[in-house]
Amino acid sequence: MGESRAAPQTSPSGVLDELSKLLTFARQALSDFLELVSLETRRAGLGLVWMVVAGLVATIFIVTAWAGLMAALAMCIVSLGMLPLAAVIVVAAVNLGAGAGMLYWCIGLSRHLLFSATRRQLAGATVGPSAP
Repeated sequence: MGESRAAPQTSPSGVLDELSKLLTFARQALSDFLELVSLETRRAGLGLVWMVVAGLVATIFIVTAWAGLMAALAMCIVSLGMLPLAAVIVVAAVNLGAGAGMLYWCIGLSRHLLFSATRRQLAGATVGPSAP
């Protein structure tokens, strides 16, 4: 009759060796992945620091340019016959009013930062009657 083929039996030590190799490979892959994450995090952190520094330097340049423009405006007003102190006060008052207007606008925009629709959704509240 036919010969019955028996499945090759693997020794327990062979299986343990393979599991050990698999564990070593997984540990090395995890180590390599964590090293990559660490390097990219460091690179992103340095990039963020340089972006903040560049933003601060740009802010200094913009503020000094604005101050120069306001000084030129005050000099122009003085050339029209206004007293120098009065011209500086007028320019400062206009800037103060513009700044106050911008702050008022920002406060109005802050109402949109409350995630009110998300909070309603999480609470399970409904706004009005649901449409059929």
